[in-house]
Amino acid sequence: MAFWEDSMRYLYLSRLRDRDVLAQAVIKGATSRDFFGTAYGQHEGKFEGFKLGDANVQLDDTLLLIEPEAAQQYEAARKASIPAPGPGGIEQPGVTGSRPPPRKTPSPFAAVTSATAKARTFHVTAEVNAATAKMRLVQIAEEVIGLLASDPQATVRVTLEIDAEFPSGVADYLKRAVSENVTGLGGFKNPSWE
Repeated sequence: MAFWEDSMRYLYLSRLRDRDVLAQAVIKGATSRDFFGTAYGQHEGKFEGFKLGDANVQLDDTLLLIEPEAAQQYEAARKASIPAPGPGGIEQPGVTGSRPPPRKTPSPFAAVTSATAKARTFHVTAEVNAATAKMRLVQIAEEVIGLLASDPQATVRVTLEIDAEFPSGVADYLKRAVSENVTGLGGFKNPSWE
């Protein structure tokens, strides 16, 4: 978005017809591995939400475009640091490479154990930093909720809880705007100000 704002501010930069042209260019460029990688932030040398060759991006203030060489090097480094599965498919920390797990002799009780030990429910709670909520919620939706919902027999419910505290009290304009947005968006249960 810094590029978009600069193209509007500085007359010597090329102009685009509108912001949708930029969005389409970014989406089409993200589809290929040739133009750039994408991420939604960088922290301690790691790219948050890193993707290369994936057009599933959202154009906002947090989106970063990464030069193709740097993106490919980062992807290769990430793949090299993923722990190899150990016996039974369990990851072993500090072990890298790709060697197959050792073969095991099938146990006569293995089929009975696996049939009775299937999990039937999944529950998780995540605290999301408000400053990176947009990126993090998209990441959770893609990498967790999307996987859970991929089973056609699964019933997946997602509940979002928002708690905000204002030590000095909330400003009237903010209270009014949030209340109107909650009413306009719908689907919220029991919104209250105290």
